[in-house]
Amino acid sequence: MFPALKTEVEARFDAINLFFGATRNLTENHAAIAKGLMFVQMYAVYEFTVNSVVSAAIDSIKSYNHKMKDMSPSLMALFLDPELNSLRDGQRRNEWNNRLKLFERVFSRETLNLSSGTRPPNDGSHYRYTHLVLIFQVFGIRRLPVRRRNHIQRITEVVDHRNSIAHGNERAEDIGRRYTKSEIQTAIRQMKSVCMLLLTVFDEYCADPSRHCR
Repeated sequence: MFPALKTEVEARFDAINLFFGATRNLTENHAAIAKGLMFVQMYAVYEFTVNSVVSAAIDSIKSYNHKMKDMSPSLMALFLDPELNSLRDGQRRNEWNNRLKLFERVFSRETLNLSSGTRPPNDGSHYRYTHLVLIFQVFGIRRLPVRRRNHIQRITEVVDHRNSIAHGNERAEDIGRRYTKSEIQTAIRQMKSVCMLLLTVFDEYCADPSRHCR
């Protein structure tokens, strides 16, 4: 599961590097556009990695056939997502029935059941650093989600520039002109490091079923 995902993410970063290398002979304006669009491509692989890691982790944890009552409290917050949503969105006349169902499930011997297509837990920051911190908290992973502190700012930069271009707030060439070719290459390496760390950490976490239970 995770080895195949690592291969896919590496291939996507290889494609980014190949494309960027092919832009070396572009005119100044077109080269600036290419540099700006690198942030869109980096973001695409980064978002894919985050979503895929969470999906793979859900499938992996389910494969151990853990009982709900044995799960860590933070994982319960994830695997009880349908019941918690019912409490939030349900009609008032069903409120207490939904509460009873929730706590019956908490203490039940039923095995875990949650779609692997479930979106990652989010704090509204849309894949910025605090979003990664929340995901690690939910899975009970007690470490920083980056190798180096300067990767935190890089994540913010990539997300912000991607959003500015995608929403039409700034042109790709205007963002691209702020960076040298070398700086873009450094950004690509750092974002690849972020993604590969996520894959490595979750691979190790999912391989140890004792980390999933209280």
